[in-house]
Amino acid sequence: MTERSDEADLADLGYEQKLSRSMSSFTAFALAFSMVSINTGVISMYKSPFDELGGSAVLLWLLVLPAVLLLVAVYAHLAGRLPITGYAYQWSSRLVGPNFGWFTGWIALISFFAGTAGTAAGLGAVFAPEIWADPTPHQVQALSIGCTVLVAIINIIGVRAASRINNIGASIELVGTVLLGIVLLAGVVFAFKHTQGPAILTDTTSLNGNAVGLTSISLAALLPVYVLLGWEGAADLAEETQNPRRAAPRAMFRAVIWSGVIGFAVFALLAMAMPSAPEQFFAGAENPVFRLVGEQVGGFARALLLVVAFASIFACLIANMAVATRMTFALSRDNMLPGSTALQAVGSRTRAPINAIILVAAIAIGLNLLNEGLVGKIYAMVGLTYYLTYALTLAAAWIAHRSGRIPAAGEGVFSLGRWLPAVVALGAAYCVAVIAALTVPEVNNQNAITVLVVLGFGFVWWVAVLRRRLRTGTAGPPKVAATPAHAGVPEPALD
Repeated sequence: MTERSDEADLADLGYEQKLSRSMSSFTAFALAFSMVSINTGVISMYKSPFDELGGSAVLLWLLVLPAVLLLVAVYAHLAGRLPITGYAYQWSSRLVGPNFGWFTGWIALISFFAGTAGTAAGLGAVFAPEIWADPTPHQVQALSIGCTVLVAIINIIGVRAASRINNIGASIELVGTVLLGIVLLAGVVFAFKHTQGPAILTDTTSLNGNAVGLTSISLAALLPVYVLLGWEGAADLAEETQNPRRAAPRAMFRAVIWSGVIGFAVFALLAMAMPSAPEQFFAGAENPVFRLVGEQVGGFARALLLVVAFASIFACLIANMAVATRMTFALSRDNMLPGSTALQAVGSRTRAPINAIILVAAIAIGLNLLNEGLVGKIYAMVGLTYYLTYALTLAAAWIAHRSGRIPAAGEGVFSLGRWLPAVVALGAAYCVAVIAALTVPEVNNQNAITVLVVLGFGFVWWVAVLRRRLRTGTAGPPKVAATPAHAGVPEPALD
């Protein structure tokens, strides 16, 4: 499919091509892979599963990965039929209605805002100790904010520049993480003198001393849950991707499969390579992953890991800001947000949504300047808002399937065919389980409160302004009929 036919495809959906359609299939994969970012999650959360379930928590990756692939399959099905920026908001609006779409889009937007700020804060927290011996909170904030400003500038220059840098970061992460896994495997088998070995994978001794139960298992599973987030970014940049009907589904599947397999392998090998018992090893103040590699492999390997980790998290920040700004652009283009006219503006030369980029960067900086307690509450809700978005999107797919409103797609586009209802049902059950794990345990009760407050803001805006706009037709996606190019096309067989 050529760029011209992509533009015609977008016109069939009611929009003029304004963003720069320059992303290749590999770039779509690299963006989704960077959003997931194995290193961001593993390096920043490595100790968490040991707190709840000991080394056996590693095996929970084998449960989470196939469950996430259920969500990917539904998203791939929809992305091939509605290849448009704003993905979940657009899909829910067109398949169910713009009021339903607003709340789906609002939650997705909040998850991206908080995710961008959280990634920037994580970058500062991980790397400030490598710059200053004992960094102050202000120094951590300075590093986070400096990187946020730099990433905003890169995104303002345009998607071509952002995608090139992201491609480099994603490639470094992919190659570097695979090499780390190979080195760790060789070390565990042949070289390392003191390791916990495979026995740690069956150890259920929690560092917090709690007995093994449903709560501890659900909390321990949150590391792979948090790591395998953000892959849907490939669908959010559909209007900047060449042949998005095919590229976005493939990018999402590849990103999750590569990230899930490599993430599980590296996490398992890091556990097995631990030079002492977990309760002793985690007692130090140094980042445990950097410490482990330094002790077992050497200072040079630790330095290389620092480079790989920084490239990974920096690319993750670029990708997070890109998808956050595109969701802002998509909602504003449909007059769904305050200040929509300004936020939907696209630079004439860069073809980037500059005002939206500035807004996302300003929110990320503002969150990093707030007191630590409030920031922690905001960051903690990222996983919950992601899974609420997934759940609402699956609900939209179910409703639209029952009413026959899901568009057909042409040959070669991914399709679940007759398996769609079953996959939606299984994916929804998984979403409910994750949402419960992120709200019911006492340690996560604050997540529910924070998200309810954020939802309250969206509800107030909907009641006060947006509902009338939608009723009068001055907001929401354009109403377009099914186009001859796609109407009535038989569903292809399951890919």
